[in-house]
Amino acid sequence: MGMFTEQLQLIETLNPVYNALTSVFDVPDGPDEPDGPLAGVVFSVKANIDVAGAATTHGLKSLTGNVKSSDAPIVARLRAAGATPIGHANMPTLNARGLHTYSELAGHTINPWDATKSPGGSSGGDAVAVATGMVRFGIGNDSGGSLRLPAFLNGVCALKPSYGRYPQGAAFGQPDPSFPTQVMTVEGPLARTVADLRLVHGLLCGADPSDPRTVPVPATGSPVAKIAGFVPGDPVVEEAAKRLADAGYEVEAVTPPRVQEASQLSMRMIATPIALQFDQYVAFVGEELAVYARNLLAVRPGLDIGEFLALTGTRLAIQREWARLLDRYPVLIAPVSTTPSFEREDDRRSPEALAAYFEATEMCEVTSFVGVPAVAVPTGLRDGLPTGVQVISRMYREDLALDAAAVLETPLSPAVSAG
Repeated sequence: MGMFTEQLQLIETLNPVYNALTSVFDVPDGPDEPDGPLAGVVFSVKANIDVAGAATTHGLKSLTGNVKSSDAPIVARLRAAGATPIGHANMPTLNARGLHTYSELAGHTINPWDATKSPGGSSGGDAVAVATGMVRFGIGNDSGGSLRLPAFLNGVCALKPSYGRYPQGAAFGQPDPSFPTQVMTVEGPLARTVADLRLVHGLLCGADPSDPRTVPVPATGSPVAKIAGFVPGDPVVEEAAKRLADAGYEVEAVTPPRVQEASQLSMRMIATPIALQFDQYVAFVGEELAVYARNLLAVRPGLDIGEFLALTGTRLAIQREWARLLDRYPVLIAPVSTTPSFEREDDRRSPEALAAYFEATEMCEVTSFVGVPAVAVPTGLRDGLPTGVQVISRMYREDLALDAAAVLETPLSPAVSAG
């Protein structure tokens, strides 16, 4: 039996049920394992991240011939460590409807805990592939919760790294991403355990000339005092805070700065390119995505040039306030979502429903806006569905968030079915 035979058989059995992977790659299934710390490990890659020899579709039928000749930088680093990309994972078409994983190419990805619920997005295919055991870890991206929300809804772990932490690939339709994407979107891993997140994180760090934003900062920093803040009001967060206190952390309730303002500005910044070219956007994406775009602009309208220029200063001021908070509290425990689950169509049903979605996940949006790292970690079950928290830490101190997340994690496994 080849080294990937068992994994490929599992994917063949489960993927038709959960629709997590849009394509499965031809992989060398011989007896020889590659060298490296991830030798023999298979991983999934979100459909907007390049893998050599595979099509980067962004969920579009029209891009099934968009075959790439080289790996995205982080895929190349994982391959160099011995891991093998085994398939592209489903994502919302063009990442435009980012809160639920449905693409025109592959349809809906299914939540393995409850098929009537959304698996979240936009890295939902990777989260479900990890949760069901099809892959050991997945690689996705996050600009406001797109790694952390599907991790939360599927009972797995995810790491949204600091801005500039890993070298990143380009965006669809242009050689380089627009400014909102540049400053908020980061690529990162999903895995079943915090230990696997830590392993992958160490392999992905380091400067690369392909992305001049990437900082040459070690994966692990100096030891700091075990002091944690937590955002009060959510019983899951408060229980997590008690567990940290039991583990020796000094724990205090805190009110993070300017959360509502920052979360709204983050989504308005993302909405601005859509608003500026709305007619062309609708003509390109079609009515399915146009419904979502209209709802988005109704609740988070795009910025005009004066507002956008003002935002660049406001963002720095908010980053400074967060830096001061995290100087006092090396880690902060917060909700991923204050709503435990979502229906498949909640994000496009009405502007009000979308606004409720954004409000539930505002701690994801503000941390993307500020650029600080965060680890989503499962902490148990509530009414048969996974629950968890995110552990936020200082810039380039993902190790501190991983340390606290390791104290909190409660590994979960859905009862997968072959149909």
